[in-house]
Amino acid sequence: MRKRVILFLTIILFIGSLSSFGKDIDISGRIKLFTSAFVSENGNGKYFSHESGEFALKRLETRIKFSGSLNDRISYNLRFDAFSNAGTIFSGTNFPESGILSTPYSTEYFELNLYEANIIVSDFLIKNLDLTIGKQRISWGTSDKIGVVDNLNPMDFANFFTFDPDYSFEKRPQTALNFEYYIGDASKMQFVLLLQHQIAPLPYGYSFLTKRAMQVENISIEKNWESRVKYMNFGIRFTTNLFNTDFGVSFYKGNISLPFLEAYKIYPSKEGDFFYGKESIIGFDFSTVISGVTLWGEIAYHIPEDTKAFIQVPVIVNNIPIGITNIDFPLFKKGFFKYVIGGDYTFSGGFYVNLQYLHGFFDEYDFTKEAEKYFLKRKGEFFGEVSDYFIPDLEYKFHNDEIKIVFSGIAEFSEESSFVLTPMIEFRVADGLKLSTGGFFVLSGDEKKTKFGEFKKDRIVFVSMKIDF
Repeated sequence: MRKRVILFLTIILFIGSLSSFGKDIDISGRIKLFTSAFVSENGNGKYFSHESGEFALKRLETRIKFSGSLNDRISYNLRFDAFSNAGTIFSGTNFPESGILSTPYSTEYFELNLYEANIIVSDFLIKNLDLTIGKQRISWGTSDKIGVVDNLNPMDFANFFTFDPDYSFEKRPQTALNFEYYIGDASKMQFVLLLQHQIAPLPYGYSFLTKRAMQVENISIEKNWESRVKYMNFGIRFTTNLFNTDFGVSFYKGNISLPFLEAYKIYPSKEGDFFYGKESIIGFDFSTVISGVTLWGEIAYHIPEDTKAFIQVPVIVNNIPIGITNIDFPLFKKGFFKYVIGGDYTFSGGFYVNLQYLHGFFDEYDFTKEAEKYFLKRKGEFFGEVSDYFIPDLEYKFHNDEIKIVFSGIAEFSEESSFVLTPMIEFRVADGLKLSTGGFFVLSGDEKKTKFGEFKKDRIVFVSMKIDF
């Protein structure tokens, strides 16, 4: 609570000092109401338990961003996000109470965070060298939203279970030193030092769901790194344009942003031990335009650090357990590929099509045969083996672009196949004001053998209103 108060006061002081803080100040933001409801019943789901017609999410969002410049060489960006979830939080031991500044923390959960804050210095030390320092989104690659070389910012899974299309493939800004050296008009060398280790936010209640799914009493998480300068994560990327085609070559060395199971114990109690591993990633990407069709592709070679995992099993003699032994095995394969290829085209008459084929979702890695056997790692599950996906997106705008109809989805090809449909219709009611409605529907897929088939009984519809300024 104290951190929220400090952040709130910081915003007030900053707004109050804008008149003397540089020039060319631009203020933009968004106010958004998002409400969703289940249209199917799932009495005992892996992730959700609900009745048909029950609310899935009720949330009000506010975003405000300040950008400007102090002079011809120094500029800045600052963004604050606030979220309010309608609904009372009961602990069972306390009455709903208000906190400091009358914040109704229990009766209406409220969160305020500093989403982005950075300073850009042009011609830093030498000509053509720019430095961006602070919390920032550093995008690598050429694909549309779903990339395999975009590894400097972790995937934001915090809103994954909301099925809000605005957060389908969101990446979280990180604190970094970002050096960009421009070579002529078509080339750039980039070097990034990440001052913190990338940790992907996971959905609220994920720890409880993990324990329930694994049928364990406890879980432990090891960060597996030291907070020393020589262990900082870093990335290098070179981009250029040849024959009207953009190319990029990159290298990343740092931690994996998601936790993976490292050990399964049965004594003295059932426990799952998780850790954040380390890896190196070599990437290549390109994009070009041919006859009005934009084409892109990315490929990444992952080299995980050698990791020894183990599972505890009982020692049985004459059908009688006499002790426990550990079975050790390597967790990851020494190296594996992920890739994505795609393209889009805008037709006359308001039609737009975007198609992508992905090999390797964000949470998927290539495991050893032993990990597949003892940890039951396979395709068609979260944190499982690398699978393939086809991601289509068809849009149609009409009535002076005031109405947009979207048919998008994901086709999953793992041990079996599944298909997700995410339709939406959006109305531009006035300048800056949009009203949309849509849904998330798993049309096919085995509930135990496909990643998205697990949500077959969790169909939702949503209504969203956004004001952008």
